[in-house]
Amino acid sequence: MNPVRSSDKSMVQDMLLEFNRVNPILIARDALHEYDTEVRVRPCGWKGCRMHIPVELKQVSKHLKQYHGINTSATSEDTEKTTCLWSGCLDTHTKPGNLSRHVLTRHLGVRWICSHCQSSLSREDAFRRHSLERPDCQSAEVVVNYGDGSQVIDLVYIDGGWSASQNVMLI
Repeated sequence: MNPVRSSDKSMVQDMLLEFNRVNPILIARDALHEYDTEVRVRPCGWKGCRMHIPVELKQVSKHLKQYHGINTSATSEDTEKTTCLWSGCLDTHTKPGNLSRHVLTRHLGVRWICSHCQSSLSREDAFRRHSLERPDCQSAEVVVNYGDGSQVIDLVYIDGGWSASQNVMLI
């Protein structure tokens, strides 16, 4: 790692901590390429992780692979059960290919709500099935509930990899 770049990060991190009196929200820079104006993030509760992750299945998978070394591909030949190391989780019987979905629904609290009957579903595919099976809900819209504790980060205010007003630092 480039020592100058590392010290620059430390300096920005210390500055944000002093300015806002709380640790900055750390987000992977490459996770934001798919967003234009804002992104909704939640803290990662994986053992020892201090980062925030975008609240989206694809981004959760990417984070688990990049920062925690877990191959979350559904087509992976790795069928061994893995233990979820999210703080407070007792799930030890998850296939690596299901771990991202587990984190998104169980730990990040994402729910898909039917706009017609208000049914709360744990996955997007469950909402699609629900809307096909229930005649009254076939024209219903999905409303995504991102759970308690999600934060919206306005990307317009991130300049040079950080935003003092939002207490955000990209790494």
